[in-house]
Amino acid sequence: MALTTTLLDEFALKYSQSKLDVYEHRMESYGAYETYRVDTPNLIPGYAELLGERKGPNRVVRVPVIQRATYSTTSARSCDYITKENTSTYVTPTWTTIMTGFSMYPAQYPGNYIGLRDDFLRKMEDVQRTFLDAVDTAAIAHLEANRSAVNNAANNPYAIVGSSMTVPKADNELFFNELGAIMAINDLPKQPTNIVATHRMQALVRQYSSQGTSNAENRAFQFGGYNFKYTGNISIPTADRDVLYSMPIGALGYLSWVDIDSQLGHKSSSGVEWKIQNLPLLGHDVGVLVQSKCDDKSSTIGTGFEATLVQSWQFSFDYSFLCSYNSDTVNLPGVIFKANFSKT
Repeated sequence: MALTTTLLDEFALKYSQSKLDVYEHRMESYGAYETYRVDTPNLIPGYAELLGERKGPNRVVRVPVIQRATYSTTSARSCDYITKENTSTYVTPTWTTIMTGFSMYPAQYPGNYIGLRDDFLRKMEDVQRTFLDAVDTAAIAHLEANRSAVNNAANNPYAIVGSSMTVPKADNELFFNELGAIMAINDLPKQPTNIVATHRMQALVRQYSSQGTSNAENRAFQFGGYNFKYTGNISIPTADRDVLYSMPIGALGYLSWVDIDSQLGHKSSSGVEWKIQNLPLLGHDVGVLVQSKCDDKSSTIGTGFEATLVQSWQFSFDYSFLCSYNSDTVNLPGVIFKANFSKT
């Protein structure tokens, strides 16, 4: 007799026993955002106090700066009083709110091979990737908007097009040697320098930094003092192989702020709760708003869930990007310099 009536039911491995979808959830490098975040204590040592004084979304916090002054000289001493004064002003961070989140249906997990914890942790990872994509893209936009319109090394050695140095293919290999001089000509220290670049720049850096004394042409000398970070979120023009932004240490800042309800840990009688949660991949705290209610989810997860518990998890924060102050962007070099590496 055939054993058809005793065939094994369908089997699924436990979700935790497989990594089949590990690259389904892969992330970018987010080098622009990381450079801003790490450089913040160098630009604004008191950033924690600044953030602590933002008691609400409508309270303005700002940073005082003193503008560059030009002094005149004479060839003789005088009894005349000198009345030269400094001019001060404020830099006021501009804040952007970002929010995302997901839902949880706790009753669906007892009958599912994927458990509540597995689903929750995967969603948390996806939330962080979403935030990282957004802030890295915003960091690049800030670099682009604040790149120096003045370059005292213009046409020596690289032509400037659209406030960006155009590096011919023949000059690619020695660019980082020239960059130190370019920064110095713009009165910026050669070292250390942060570099935010497109991914293919890694190939060029590895190639020439590996050509040491045993090679016919030693190109390794030029790579000391540079901190390289990479991201795939920088747009590369068709005619170029790479794009980069360079700036000295202490030129960039990133501020993040959590809403006041989350800071105070509020709870409502209707089952709404606010709290703070650190997101390790993002690198800072965010505000969390958790709500729950009874809802009909039969169309989503099947018959029998016409009245089931639904949880809403909302994550949010405010952020602001800053760079070193420049009182005269028309005439004075800034601190962010862009370069396009041409294919030809």
